[in-house]
Formats: sequence, C-alpha cells, structure tokens
Amino acid sequence: MVVAKEIEENIRNILKKGNFKPDRRLIVFLFFVVLSTIFWFLNRLEQEYTTEIRLPVRYINLPKDKILKNELPEFFSIEVNAHGYKLLEYKISNKFLPYIINVNSLTLRIHSRSENTKLYTLPVLLKEDIESKLSSEFQIISISPDTLYFEFDERIFKKVKIISQINAQPAAQYMLRGEVMLLPDSVTISGASAIVDSINHVYTVKENILNLDKDYSDEVKLLKIDDIEFSSENIDVNIDVEKFTEGTQKINITLLNVPDSLILRTFPKEVTVSYFVPLSDYDKISPQMFDAIIDYKDVVSTGDMLQVKITNSPNYVQSLRYYPQQVEYIIEKR
Repeated sequence: MVVAKEIEENIRNILKKGNFKPDRRLIVFLFFVVLSTIFWFLNRLEQEYTTEIRLPVRYINLPKDKILKNELPEFFSIEVNAHGYKLLEYKISNKFLPYIINVNSLTLRIHSRSENTKLYTLPVLLKEDIESKLSSEFQIISISPDTLYFEFDERIFKKVKIISQINAQPAAQYMLRGEVMLLPDSVTISGASAIVDSINHVYTVKENILNLDKDYSDEVKLLKIDDIEFSSENIDVNIDVEKFTEGTQKINITLLNVPDSLILRTFPKEVTVSYFVPLSDYDKISPQMFDAIIDYKDVVSTGDMLQVKITNSPNYVQSLRYYPQQVEYIIEKR
C-alpha cells in the first residue's frame, strides 16, 4: 500500500507540473499502467535468459625458464544461462573481477614440435571453476575461444654493462670527484635469444641532478626494453662532490723518437700546466704525475713550431690547461 500511494502521489505531481488538471479517472488509469509495468518487469527478471558475457582473464605462474611468444586472449566470451535480475546486475556493473588462470597448474598438451614447442589446453576444462567464481546462478553453456595456445621459447640470460644517462652538475666552486658511480655497474637481462643476443648494454633513465654542493646518493631506474626482464629494475647511484682550487706545475718536455745522430733542442724546455683539483688532493700533485711530450716524427709536418702534447695526468684533476702549446726548436748533429 505504501508503494501504491507513492506511485499515485508521483503521478499527481507530474500532472501538476505539466499544467494538467488532475482527473480522478486519469490518475487511476495511469496508476494501474505504471503498476502493471512494474509487475511485468519483475516477472521478466524472474525468467531465465541465455546471453553472452565478457570475462576478463589474467595469467600467472608462467614457466620462469621459458618465454611466451604468442599473445593470450585478455577476455573469454562466455555464453551463459541465468535469471534476468542476475544478468541485469552484470549489465549495470558491466564488469567482473579478472579470472585468474594459474598456468603452472594447467594440463598442457603438445600441439606441435618445432623450433618452439606449441602447447594447448581447453578452457572448457575450467568451466566448473569459472562458474564457482562467477556465481552459482550462472550456468555456462560455452566458452570462446575453445582452445588456449601457448608457444614457448627458451629464456636465455646475459650480463651487460649499465651506461649512465645522468647529467650531474656541481654548484659553483664545486667539482665532481671522479665519475658518476653506478652500483652495480652491470645487470643480468633475460628474454628470447633473438632479442638478448642483440643487446650489449642497457641505460639508466635520463635524469638531471643540478647544483650539487654535497655528496649525492639515490636510486635510479633502468630504461626498460620491450620483452626483456632485468635482474633488477633499480640501481644505486653515488656522486661525490668537493670544493676545488686551482693548481699549477712546471713540467719538463720529454722528447721521443729522436735519432741517435741528432740533438733536438726546444725553447722553452718546459711547459706550465694549470688545473682544478679537489682541496683534499691539492698536496698530492707533483710534476712527475704529468707527461708533456714532443715527437720527432712531427718535425717534418709542423714547420717552425712543434706541438706539445700532455699524455698523462692524475685522473682527479679537471679543466687541464698548459702553456705554451707549441715551442720553437733547433736540430743539431752530434
């Protein structure tokens, strides 16, 4: 009776909003029309229907020593028989939780043997389990696709170098102490042999680390490669920075490849090198750590001046400059 009164009141309100003069007979007529429609609809919902639903599927526990080469269906199209109200509930929500298929527990049969073994199983074998996951009120008639194929390739492993794509910039009056350190500096990749064999190194993601005025430590991600798995997706990055100062040294020029019958004299006999060095390493620097050379083989090609080359210096100095870069010379016979 409460529902009937609400329906009658709603009809009256609708007629008033439409500027219709309420008529008792019209109200009674519309009341029974609405009520009969509701009973018809409820009756239809109690009946059983056959329809098709889409069930999302997720696969777990694939063999770790194998690579799946083919794509597996993301949905099963399932023909079901169920009451109308249950189908209406599905249509309104329009989704089910993914059905989990544990590949490790499937009974896989050999479909064909070739370079890559092709296996298969029948989704109908999962019918009872799917019904229990959906609802006891869904009766499965058929499942499409009717066959699941698994084409596996051997998984191979390879250890490759990691190349940094980190742009580290020190703050003013600071310098990087050594290179950006990656820990570990290599990673093991795995996948199909055709892909793995073509990979000789992997990269970090690109990252700018600016205005460093103290040592820096953090994690950095490795740049992903399609169809390739990494033993680790993140590595540690360490960047050491330190205040620097400028240093200078006078270095004697070393002469190379001068014939025994000749004497090569240069003017001057030494060069002055300037460089930036971390404060903690300033007192370690000595002239013997630098090599300034002139090669007699360059005499013919250089004319009146010979080029001085710095071939060795401490790895912790930066912005190395030297003067003069060319020197005059004379050649005398012994």
